[in-house]
Amino acid sequence: MKNIKKKVSALVLTTMFAIMQVPAAIDTGLGVGNGGAVINTTDSNFTGLTKGTNSATLEFKGNSHVNWNTLNVNGNESLNFNAQSGVNGITVLNTVNQNMSKIYGQINANQGISNLIISNPNGVLFDGAKFTTAGDAMITAQGAAMNAQGVVTYDPSATRAFTPNGQDYVITVKNSDFKVGGDLNFVAPTMNVVKSAFNVKNGKGDVKFTTTNGQDYFITEPNGCGTGCCGDSCGGKKYTETQSMRLEAVQVDGDVYITSDRGIVKTVTGGQYNGDLNINSNGSVSMNYVDNGEILNVKGDVNAKANGTLMYARNTKVGGNLNMTNGGGFLEVGNVRVGKDMNLKTIAESENPYGYKHFAHVIGKNKVEGDVTINSENNIHIGNYNFDEKKLLDGNLEVGGKLTAHANNGHVMTTINVKADEIDYTSDKLNVLTDDKSVLTANKYSFKSNGYIGGLQEYTDPNGKTYTTADQVIDLMENYTFIPKTIKSHAYTQIAGGHIKNIEAPKGSQVYIGSKGNVVLTGADAGDINITAYRKRIDIQGPNVHANNINVGPETDYLKVEFEGRDYTTNFTNIRDEKVVTIKPDEKITYAITDGQGGNNQPTLKPGEKTTYLIGPGPGPTPVNPPSDDNVRVMNPIPDDPMKPMAGTPIAYAADLDDEEDVPCRKNVDGSVTVVRAYAVTGD
Repeated sequence: MKNIKKKVSALVLTTMFAIMQVPAAIDTGLGVGNGGAVINTTDSNFTGLTKGTNSATLEFKGNSHVNWNTLNVNGNESLNFNAQSGVNGITVLNTVNQNMSKIYGQINANQGISNLIISNPNGVLFDGAKFTTAGDAMITAQGAAMNAQGVVTYDPSATRAFTPNGQDYVITVKNSDFKVGGDLNFVAPTMNVVKSAFNVKNGKGDVKFTTTNGQDYFITEPNGCGTGCCGDSCGGKKYTETQSMRLEAVQVDGDVYITSDRGIVKTVTGGQYNGDLNINSNGSVSMNYVDNGEILNVKGDVNAKANGTLMYARNTKVGGNLNMTNGGGFLEVGNVRVGKDMNLKTIAESENPYGYKHFAHVIGKNKVEGDVTINSENNIHIGNYNFDEKKLLDGNLEVGGKLTAHANNGHVMTTINVKADEIDYTSDKLNVLTDDKSVLTANKYSFKSNGYIGGLQEYTDPNGKTYTTADQVIDLMENYTFIPKTIKSHAYTQIAGGHIKNIEAPKGSQVYIGSKGNVVLTGADAGDINITAYRKRIDIQGPNVHANNINVGPETDYLKVEFEGRDYTTNFTNIRDEKVVTIKPDEKITYAITDGQGGNNQPTLKPGEKTTYLIGPGPGPTPVNPPSDDNVRVMNPIPDDPMKPMAGTPIAYAADLDDEEDVPCRKNVDGSVTVVRAYAVTGD
């Protein structure tokens, strides 16, 4: 904010103010006789005033300062600022000394005026107005003078009210139309823009709204404690944020820049922004928080940075990137559509007076075409919750690219369905959690936690009190509870299937992952990994999987462990008697295939074992009537590629179904631990 308008240089301003002498009053005839323009007659660059029917035209041949007592324009009137023929690049500064300026009619500035400034510290109202300039324009209510950098200043010691003439905002723009050939700037302690349209530089310019200095007066400090901050941390005072910048159903052709020293920056009832929306606030930011059916539509990027208690973007459509950073507390997006990437971040830049943690929250139904990156100082919650009814609500997050959620000092919690190309969840200090309903769908997954990785489910304590999933979600996140010391029951984090690239947790941790599809695990460094795939396949591959135990759920139809040099114990369930089988890291069970006899593959047996039979597809013919034997079970074939669906033709597989003296195994074991593998048939 050190240079709002470079064209308003220190030299130009010094010249304009230096030439002011004892002025003579000239009545423009506008505003029901209240125009009362006082124009410095010694200013040689002002060449005259022409009055017409409901109009006034001021002529200039160079940089000029027009000093008004009051400045009003009625609905049927027009005020025109004209540079003389052949004159270009001049600045006209208008200062108003008394009363709020009320503009209901038209203000125009022709091609020669490169910068038109209206400055009224008493406030400005545009209502049904038309404002047209060929060059840049500035509307300011901060003060009667500017500093050397061209920034309007306000005297903090002044007792001037911030709601002049009963108006709630110092600058109000309602139902008005601005067409500006250059850039447009509004500067005031507070502003309200309602159902108005702005076209700047044919859609390629900037509209800048700046609230400064006067915001200090919007902190209320009553005696005693209120519902907000209280005690030594804030001197026994209650702090309340007041709206500093409000935009309602606004249309802008161009880029928007909003800068606020303090207070709430708010957009409501949708709006259409055909460029970028940029917000930089030391207070809170609320973008389209209420769902009234109106969408905030931004065709370009949204770049919002705040340092307040709360930061929202709801019911918003962004054609480009959505970037939001809050240094003061809570950050939430809900029901958003983003054409490119979404980046959400909370940082501990300042503690808000209410003491809220820095918390990132994704609710409702959301779709992002690119990547989503969430980095929170504390918790991350991807879900929806009704605080009044204490219920988890439905919703979803659909991401076209990679979803990365990193909680530095809190949990990563998911309570709605999430879909992405890749999902990467990390909690540095606490846990990675889901409820008992949400499903994560991705091609690749990575999970890293300082403790438990898994789901939550309803449970009843020894005293008979029932804790719902919603109870646990809120309790764990609000109290930042580390789960392994307090968990009452385990549930699985549900995934749709895919490739688990990495599971990272301490050696004493518990990991619970349930898959609805085939799953491959190629990387882990954890304690106990509990994994199951209902009627699907699990492949554990390679030397980068490390754990104390890998426990495979009995629902899993197929388990294959390829790496013989593993350092973990594998536990799975015998298909015949449902007993748990333990394979230690140094154990091997190997069945070798012979040349086959009578259409049956005959394995090499250990002493005392009986024969098991295997019939499956291969280069030879598949028997129409496979041999009948207690040791043969007909099962669906398993494809070589674990990511492909199973075929539907029943095929008989060896399943170690003979007498109990056999080595128990899940189905058929080949190599270290390989369950259910088809071999070629040799026919007669």
